[in-house]
Amino acid sequence: MSRSATPARSLLMLATFLALPAAAAAQPTMNDPTLTVSPVIPAGSLSQPTTMDFLADNDILVLEKATGRVRRVLNNVLQPTIALDAAVNSDAERGMLGIAVDPGSPPRVFLYYTEALVDGGPPLGNRIYRYDWNAATGTLINPVLLLDLPAGPGANHNGGVLVWDDAANQLYGVVGDLAHGGQLQNNAFSNPPDNTSVIVRLNPDGTPAAGHPFTPYCDNLTTQTCTTNAQCPAGGTCLTQVALYYSYGVRNCFGMTRDPVTGLFWDTENGPADYDEVNQVPSGANSGWNRIMGPVIRDPQGTTDLWNVPGAGLTYNDPEFSWLSPIAPTGIVFPVGSSWGPAYDQVVLVGDADWGQISSLPLNPARDAFVLTGGLADLVADNQAEHDQLVIGQGFSGIVNLKRGLESPNPHIYVVSINNGTIYRIRGSVPVSLQGLTVE
Repeated sequence: MSRSATPARSLLMLATFLALPAAAAAQPTMNDPTLTVSPVIPAGSLSQPTTMDFLADNDILVLEKATGRVRRVLNNVLQPTIALDAAVNSDAERGMLGIAVDPGSPPRVFLYYTEALVDGGPPLGNRIYRYDWNAATGTLINPVLLLDLPAGPGANHNGGVLVWDDAANQLYGVVGDLAHGGQLQNNAFSNPPDNTSVIVRLNPDGTPAAGHPFTPYCDNLTTQTCTTNAQCPAGGTCLTQVALYYSYGVRNCFGMTRDPVTGLFWDTENGPADYDEVNQVPSGANSGWNRIMGPVIRDPQGTTDLWNVPGAGLTYNDPEFSWLSPIAPTGIVFPVGSSWGPAYDQVVLVGDADWGQISSLPLNPARDAFVLTGGLADLVADNQAEHDQLVIGQGFSGIVNLKRGLESPNPHIYVVSINNGTIYRIRGSVPVSLQGLTVE
C-alpha cells in the first residue's frame, strides 16, 4: 500500500469549491424525524464558507475561502460590517481556511489562511494569526503572527483546521503534505522535517505547548538533542520545529475536535484513490502517509517502511474507521449532551464534502474506538451499501464543517455548506434554553 505523493483521483474540494447558484440549494434532510434542519441565514448568503466558530451563543464568525473575509452572523442575521478582510491566495485549496475562538474576556480569535500581499497574489505562506475581538466595532484587530507554514509547491493539501482547547489554553492546527515527499511523509532518506503533514500544538503566543511529544535533534546526528545549531556537529542544524508537532504523517485534514467527555483528540483524514479515515489521535502519533492509508492489516509492508521521529520510537496510529472509496470526510463533532437527545450521546458525527452527507459512528464504552457489526465489523466501509448504513443526513451539498453550538443546556449541531453558501442548524426534540427562552 505504499503510495506516491500525487493521488490518482481529483484532489479534495476542487469540485466542491465551485459553489452552486443559490437557487440550486435544496433543503437537507435527516433520517430521524425528531431532528429538523433549518438555514441560519438564507442559502447563498456566503461566498464559499469554509468553517465557523462561536463568539457567544447565537453569535458566529464564519470564513469565506476566496474573499479572505471573516463574516459575523448575529441572532441569525448576516451583519453588514466585515469583521476582517485579509488578502489571500485562493488557488485550489488555499484561502481563508480555519478559525478557533478563545472565549475569554475579551475573546481572542485565531485564524489560518494562505496570506498574499493582494488578493490572488503569490502565496506568502500559510499563516496562523491571533486577533483581538473588538465588540464595539464588530471587527478583528491587533494581528499577531504565531506561525508561518509552507504554502507550496502544491496548491492543495493546505489543511487549515484550528481547534482551541480551553482547558489547556492551547491551540491545535493542521497542515497537509503540500506535495512534499520528505521524512514527515514517511520517506526515510528524503528531506528532514519541514512543517508539512503535521498537527501542531501551540501556546497562545505561538511557542510550543508544554508536554510536546518530540524533542529537537540535530539533522546530522539524530541521536543528539539540542536547542541551538551550536550544539550540533559542524554544519548541523537543530530541528527545533519538531517541538511544535503533536502528530505527523498526515496527508490532508479538514476536521479536528476534542471529545468533551474524555478530552481525547480526533481528526478526519483524506486519502487519495482509496481509504479516507477517522482517527483518534494520541500525542506523538504517526498517521502513516504516504506509506499507509486505511488499516495497516491491508498494507503488505505493514509498518516496516515508515519513518519515525528520532527518539520517539514507532508511533504509527491505525485509523478507527476507513472508507475504501473516498467520500472526502471533513467536519467531525460529538453530539453528546445536545438537543438531539441521549440516543446520540455515544456517537461521533462525520460530514463529507463529496456527497454532502452526515454519517454516525457508534463509540465503544471507553469512547476511544467504534463498535460496528456485520460487514462493518472490520471498521472499513468497503462498498456503497456499507457506507449507506452509517448515513443519517443528506442534501447538505459540500459539508466543510460541523460544530456543536453554545445553547444551554442542550446545544444544537451546526453544519457549514460550501456549495449552498450557508450555515444550517440541526435541532433535536430536547428543549433548549436560548437567551432566557425555552425553545423546542
